[in-house]
This record gives sequence, C-alpha cells and structure tokens, in this order.
Amino acid sequence: MKRKLKFEPLIAKFEEIAEERYITVSDSSMVRVYLTNAPEESKNGYTLFMIPGWATIVPSWDEVLLEAMKYFDIVYFESREKDSSILNKKTKNKMDRVSEDVKNVINELKLDEKKLVTLTSSWGGMILAHALANNKINPYLVVLVGATSRISLPKGTRIIIPIAPPFIMTMIKPMLRSWLINTQSESEEQAKRYLRLLEEADAKKWKKVAKYSLGDHWHLYEQIEQNTLIFGAEQDKMHNVEETKKIVDLIENSTYIDMKTNKNNHSANLITELRNHLKKM
Repeated sequence: MKRKLKFEPLIAKFEEIAEERYITVSDSSMVRVYLTNAPEESKNGYTLFMIPGWATIVPSWDEVLLEAMKYFDIVYFESREKDSSILNKKTKNKMDRVSEDVKNVINELKLDEKKLVTLTSSWGGMILAHALANNKINPYLVVLVGATSRISLPKGTRIIIPIAPPFIMTMIKPMLRSWLINTQSESEEQAKRYLRLLEEADAKKWKKVAKYSLGDHWHLYEQIEQNTLIFGAEQDKMHNVEETKKIVDLIENSTYIDMKTNKNNHSANLITELRNHLKKM
C-alpha cells in the first residue's frame, strides 16, 4: 500500500510581510495583490510584477519573493481563477478579460512601465503574452519561467472541465491528488505545494476561466516584441521544456537560461540571474 503524503498547511513568509490589497477592475470584479517596497539602501528602482501559474499558491514562490523584495518593489498578482478573486457573475472570463485585469492593476497602482519587470510562470505567461500581443502593457523586461503554450492538466480533465458541473471537481480530486504526487512532483516539498493548490481550488472559478483558455497559445508568444528572459528547467516534470524552447525560438528578442530543476526555478538564484541580466541591459 502506498504511503499517503502528510503535510502541514503552508503559509509563506511573504504573505505575512506583504500588504494585502483588493483592486476593483473594469468589470467590477476584484482581484488580490500583495505589495512590498524594497529598502532604500538596496532598491534598484524596478518594480517586479509577478503573475504566477494556474491556481498557484504564494508559498510556491516564497524564496524567490523574499530575495526579490530586497531589491525590487513587488506586486504579486493573483489572477481570477484563484480562490481570492471576487467575480462579477455576468462576466465571460475569456483570456482578453484576464489580461485586462493585469492592465487595470498596473494603471490603478500607477506603475512606471519603463521600470517594470514582469515575472510570470506557465499560465501567468499566457496571460502576459495576451496582454503584450494586444498592446495592453509595455514592460521594460519580460521574464518567463517554465513557459508553456497551454494549461497543464491530467489526461481527460481538459475535456471534463468545460462541460462538467462544479461538484465533479470534488469527485475527481482524488485522481488529481494522485496525479500531482506521483507524476508531477520532483520532491515531497513540491508535492506539498501542489496539494495546497488543490485544496484551495475553486471549481466554479476554474470552470469559468478554463473553458475559454484550454487551447494552445503559440500565436501570442510570436507577437512579443519586448526584451525577454526565459528560464527553463530541463528536469522538471510539470512544464514541458520542449515547449519552453519553442517559445524561445518564437520570441525574437529572447535569452534562455536553463536552471535544471523546478526547485532552482523557485529559488533565490533565479533573482540573482535576473539581476545580472538587468545589469547587462
């Protein structure tokens, strides 16, 4: 019998330090952001606007955020499929709406795009790519971590999610738990993060957003004109490195760095590499 993975609830240090704020966007929905300001003695003048992956929890990026906040002002943006959002029931949550949220938040916070660095992961990269392809924002540097062309889901659920009633999510959670633990996790630590993600998953919101966004998004990446830094993890199970490399080829002004593992892509070393890249620009 396979031993069940036990885990304690994960709370990020960044969650405890940062200012939590809800921002009303143009369809009257509300999305949550976490904000920090870098210390005067070490700040580099840039704002790091982070868009994490599908339903990603803050602890997944805690080490990266704690390192980044030493040098960057931070805006950690939670997209509308996450449990924290408060959605307008009449809205069709298409990709255009999701990327519009990013534009709305940047405008509301009055961020200087000439000093804006966007850091995204997987689904977050698709949101950003849509915003860039449609000229909604123009950051100084685009950073893509584990870039993919579509949302990564276990076989079969891509068909189920758009048509199934939300209670089905409760029924398939055991399958998703097994998939995350046994096929998508490099370590117990990564499994714990994925499992909190699943516990916080809002089936209604997943369906409202996913049914419009489950296809491929290659065409968005090839329209990116901004300087782009792409981090891969060639040993990572969750993100297909071949897709990441294809995206590197699609973006003309791109630089690729292989961080080897998903753990390294979620470590302070990512920020070291980013800072070094900024110094060369």
